[in-house]
Amino acid sequence: MHRYALAALLGALLISSPPAAQAAGAPALAAPGAGDPWERTNRKAYAFEDELDRHIIRPVAHFYRWLTPGPIGRGLHNVFVNLSEPVALINDVLQLRFKRAEIPAVRFVTNSTIGLFGLFDVAGRFGLDHHDNEFGVTLGRYRLVSGPYLYVPLVGPTTVRDLLGSGVDFLADPVRWVRYNRRGDVSESRLVVGGLDKRVTAEPQLNSLLSGAVDPYATLRSAFLQNKQGEIEGGGVPLDLPSFDEPDAVPAPLPMPDEGSTPATAPPPAAPAPPAPPVPPGPPGPPGARP
Repeated sequence: MHRYALAALLGALLISSPPAAQAAGAPALAAPGAGDPWERTNRKAYAFEDELDRHIIRPVAHFYRWLTPGPIGRGLHNVFVNLSEPVALINDVLQLRFKRAEIPAVRFVTNSTIGLFGLFDVAGRFGLDHHDNEFGVTLGRYRLVSGPYLYVPLVGPTTVRDLLGSGVDFLADPVRWVRYNRRGDVSESRLVVGGLDKRVTAEPQLNSLLSGAVDPYATLRSAFLQNKQGEIEGGGVPLDLPSFDEPDAVPAPLPMPDEGSTPATAPPPAAPAPPAPPVPPGPPGPPGARP
């Protein structure tokens, strides 16, 4: 029992940062305090986990990457992605996105058989790319409010709604329902090695998102919330959110005249045309004609 608890703790440590990396492509809209009533506590939790990541999580992840170079690491990554397909399928169906649900269904069957239990992403080679889906997104699709933003140690950025959804996804994973020998050992390995894989995969995105940020906490929060809202609305960052990647266009100023030159002036208005000369009367018409 203690061994299972230790494995769960290590797995939680290792997967704490990757959820934010899913939002690395979102614009960094840092709105201090917006939807974050517990910001002071959240910032303390973020600082604590940053120290944990620097001294424990990151070195362990780098060691794992060294142990799994090239095709070994890719194969393990494909296996963990394949094991997540059933949860994506369940949530696609719950969201009534039946056409979208075909993708994880076909991917799971194809990669579990032809792809040798997911070691090879055969379906991806035919254009069926993996997509994540979560019960927190399902709740959002049904207009359940997200609740306050949270930064939970060993979990990462989330909201009250998404924290509840993560627990449901964990319990609803069909892979955990199967009974077989040494099921506990396999579950432990999946939790720990899967967390390492997520940390290694997420590192480039996290570095890109946070390396130049003036306030990494606010940047991470904004990217996470925008990405989550984009998933709920059906793809990417919601279109009605402003982009802060580029400043608003400003008209170019008029060129200044050179020193000593005469500034250009507008041409004077044209003089009005002279009135037309009067027309002389014609000869009188015949008697009885209408004047």
